[in-house]
Amino acid sequence: MQDAPKYSVDTSALIHAWRRSYPIRNFRPIWDRFDALIDADRLFSSKEVYLELKKQDDELFDWCKDRERMFVDIDGDSFQEKMAHVMGTYPRLVDTRKNKSGADPFVIVVALTSNPPLVVVTQEGPTGKLTKPNIPDVCIVEGVECINILDLIVREDWVF
Repeated sequence: MQDAPKYSVDTSALIHAWRRSYPIRNFRPIWDRFDALIDADRLFSSKEVYLELKKQDDELFDWCKDRERMFVDIDGDSFQEKMAHVMGTYPRLVDTRKNKSGADPFVIVVALTSNPPLVVVTQEGPTGKLTKPNIPDVCIVEGVECINILDLIVREDWVF
């Protein structure tokens, strides 16, 4: 029997779910299922995502504060090697001039440092250009599965 998938979620996916598609006041059962994934050690994110959300200091960040254990602060040789590879190979993944997310490489590296790799969850779409990549572009090249929030809901077979 195959192990249940584990996920590394991006800032864009959390914001999209909270503000656009599945606001908690209307879709509480979805957020309860996210809690179940967190409790089962199947839903993670980078501490960098937490710090991005902290800047907003809104209800989504309050939700995240109560689930801070899902936000991993990774260090160590494996992490450093993977981060050096990702940033060296895809330097435009982060573009501070355009305020492009500094958490993106961390979300990918959280996935890459797990064995097997975690599934990345993002609302970003691929650009098709490695010279200006988004998360899905890097995931494709690195062999990491990349889905969006709705894909996660379908994959987990959540029925309401």
